[in-house]
Amino acid sequence: MKKIAVIGAGLSGLTCAHFLKDHAMVTLFEKARGPSGRISTRRALPYIFDHGAQYFTARSAPFQNFIQPFIEDGLVERWQARYQKFDGVNIMPHQDWESDIPRYVGRPSMHILGKQLAADLTRHGVKFYFETKITQLKRAGKWQLTDDNAKLYDDFDWVISTLPAPQASQILPQSCDFYNQVHGVKMLACFALMLGFAEPLPVAFEAAHIINSDLSWLAVNSHKPGRDPTAFTLVVHAASTYSEANFEEDTAPLIAHLCDATSQLLGINIAQAPYKNLHRWRYANTSTRTAYPLFLDSAHHIAQCGDWCEGGRVEGAFLSAYKLSKAMITNLLSHTSCRS
Repeated sequence: MKKIAVIGAGLSGLTCAHFLKDHAMVTLFEKARGPSGRISTRRALPYIFDHGAQYFTARSAPFQNFIQPFIEDGLVERWQARYQKFDGVNIMPHQDWESDIPRYVGRPSMHILGKQLAADLTRHGVKFYFETKITQLKRAGKWQLTDDNAKLYDDFDWVISTLPAPQASQILPQSCDFYNQVHGVKMLACFALMLGFAEPLPVAFEAAHIINSDLSWLAVNSHKPGRDPTAFTLVVHAASTYSEANFEEDTAPLIAHLCDATSQLLGINIAQAPYKNLHRWRYANTSTRTAYPLFLDSAHHIAQCGDWCEGGRVEGAFLSAYKLSKAMITNLLSHTSCRS
């Protein structure tokens, strides 16, 4: 069987491995300690925070079919949140989530989807290398991968990168068909503020989008299905403009500023939250929500996918990997050329 190296064990990488596992020997490399990528969860007991992707929709038939077993097993559930939209601190007209398309979350946390996929892949013989950051790719007949400790992993027929575009362009060979497209993609930062409280706050909604503000999103994370409602938590995402402009600033003033903006939005002083933390997502979103063509170079046996390739959402992460995997299966089985 062909040997495929997948760089990144977020949803795109896990999806690639899921669909390719019966057609090739798949190995995943992930710089973090575990799988899931941006469908991640931070624990600071008794508090739990989904500090990356907040929820996901399933508009396409392939993704609906993919998540259905997780819904049946109780690992994915619709989030029936009271939704609000703000322009600054002013309420805007909006669609009620109860009558709109379902918003889903992992139960009891967002990262359960990645954790379950990784466990299933391990049972099927897929190999994982965690805490392994790939820093160099070299092809001499077969692909060789080198990590940041100079350890070599070789003899791969194909490489699939699922890295954010700026990171991918650092290791992709400039000779591959799609290098210039990937190199030209700009991605933006996002701060995730995590707040834990001793008592529930009197908030009139559980989910909100905000425009014309240093904030872009607020969620009562403890309201999601399967969470402990007595360990009241808020997750607040900063706007990309604020995150980009202040990404290298010290943590304490960032937390103070975002707490102040959150207090103004809610009309409640939240500065005395017993738990405060901030996560910096360096590459959270693309500057424009673009659907790129398939990044598959069959001459050099290298490919790229990721949420940013399909608009940046969770479903985009799946669809990008799903489309690439189907094209690769055709390529591997028929040996026909399939260009990006």
